Amino acid sequence: MDAGAAKYLEDNVGGVLAKALAEMAKVQPKDGVDFLSKWLAQYAEQEEAKAVKEQVEQDLAKMRAQTREKREEKEAARQKKLAETQKLETMYSSLLEKFNDEETVFEDKFWQELVDVAQATAGASAVYIGVMEPGEEGSEISGPHLSYEYATKGSEWLTEKVLPEGKGVTWGALTENPAEENFQEMCLWKPPSVEPVVEVEEGAEPPEQKPSSPYYPVSVECVTDVDKMHYFDMTRLGAFLAIPLVYQSYYNGDAYADAKTFEEEKKADAIRRAEEEAARQAAIDAGEDVPDAGDPPEEKQLVMRGTDVKMVLCLDTLGTNTAFEESNAVKILELVKACGQCKSKTEFKQVDNQVLIVIDDALRTEVDEQVLECADHVEQGFMEQLEAEQAEAEDELKKELIQKKFAFLKALQVAKEMHELIGGLTNWVYTTSDVMSVVAALAYFAGYKKAEIYPRRKSTMDWQKLKTLLYQPLVLLEKVVKREVEGPRKDVPPEHLHSSILQLASPAEMDAEKAKAISPAFQLIYNLVQAGCAYRNADLELRKAEFNKQKEEAGEEYGGPALEDLDDDFKEPA
Repeated sequence: MDAGAAKYLEDNVGGVLAKALAEMAKVQPKDGVDFLSKWLAQYAEQEEAKAVKEQVEQDLAKMRAQTREKREEKEAARQKKLAETQKLETMYSSLLEKFNDEETVFEDKFWQELVDVAQATAGASAVYIGVMEPGEEGSEISGPHLSYEYATKGSEWLTEKVLPEGKGVTWGALTENPAEENFQEMCLWKPPSVEPVVEVEEGAEPPEQKPSSPYYPVSVECVTDVDKMHYFDMTRLGAFLAIPLVYQSYYNGDAYADAKTFEEEKKADAIRRAEEEAARQAAIDAGEDVPDAGDPPEEKQLVMRGTDVKMVLCLDTLGTNTAFEESNAVKILELVKACGQCKSKTEFKQVDNQVLIVIDDALRTEVDEQVLECADHVEQGFMEQLEAEQAEAEDELKKELIQKKFAFLKALQVAKEMHELIGGLTNWVYTTSDVMSVVAALAYFAGYKKAEIYPRRKSTMDWQKLKTLLYQPLVLLEKVVKREVEGPRKDVPPEHLHSSILQLASPAEMDAEKAKAISPAFQLIYNLVQAGCAYRNADLELRKAEFNKQKEEAGEEYGGPALEDLDDDFKEPA
């Protein structure tokens, strides 16, 4: 036997045979071969059983580990879902609490918060807000339509869409007091009442019922089941929900007039009562017999005339083929209601606060003095330069131009030094069309484009849009500084023509005194745009006179361009 064979036997059976032979030597059986075969067989069975036992234990340990891992995964998923649910509930409750807080001042960013929270709460694919617009002659859409202004991430393209009146099912949510028999046709949904049930004792009068909302949500469980559904994109399976968001707006002239009348009467009453009390106290001090003052009169409450703003919050699950849970729809309905109330209360307070500032005589006197002092200071600074340039002027038209130029520069400098006062106009929430016209004239004078002044898809100005130009008044005024008032202008947009700006800057019956009566800040803007227009007009008059002189001197030999070809401002208004 070679060494390799010996090693093989030693490695594979050497140890076992050594144990078997040791046992046989100990027992010393008569038949050694039989003993050895049985011992080896028994040994093999024991080793096999041991291996099976070890395998079973390994399998059990593996099964226990897998079970534990699945249990941990299930618990982790449960905790994750619980955390997500709590996060959603926190998002929802936080926004609802904010809307219901009497101290909350509504901001435009709340609209985006509303669509985002509604999407998370309902599990919607997209959420978007439409605003009902009446339409205007000459605008993109002349008739009533829904203009989509806010949308969730991924659906921003919807803000470029409009829905004309009568198209689709969404308009049903803005139909006031729909007939009961039309609910099914209009896909309207009557949400369950969220008001607590009040138990009425026997014989007692039932509590007065709160008026229900005159508007109802539109609810479509499967959009492909409704033929009149309107799609802005390809048809996909899913549900649709449109919740009416109608609130009272006080950004209007009637509400402002109501607030001003109320506060002026309240102020007059307070002065009268103070005078009466002073006279009464003087009589008491003089030893006269004076009756008791009596109880103070019941304080009146401010009432303003509002106008309905009609909006609709739309949600869909297109592409997922899932329906909205009714409980989530009810929560969103409650959120929308609180949002509208918050917006309305904020506008009410803002209009009243604006009036209180406007009728504050002490504040008005203080600001008037500051403006006057600033104007005097600026005028002194320009006096020497003005006199020097006028002394060099050769004719009256040139002197007129110089005078108008310095009047413009003075008005501009005063506006710059009082820019914070101008910026205060952004706290106004309502103003007249005349004020907006003058502010727009200054913006056009500064070179702003029509799209920066008018709301999109509209041909009438809106103060909420226009006043954004005054958030940084120095930016506006620096644009005015950079505008070339003198010299020819060609290829000018119609709104930048001198005649157009002058018309906007000069509303009927508006003058400096009336501008000052409206607000010292507005007077600064009015004076500046008037001075700018006068400066431009003086330049046009001077260049027109020079042109006529040159043409007259040349006589029939004149071959130059026509006056209107030299400058767009010389053309007759279209």
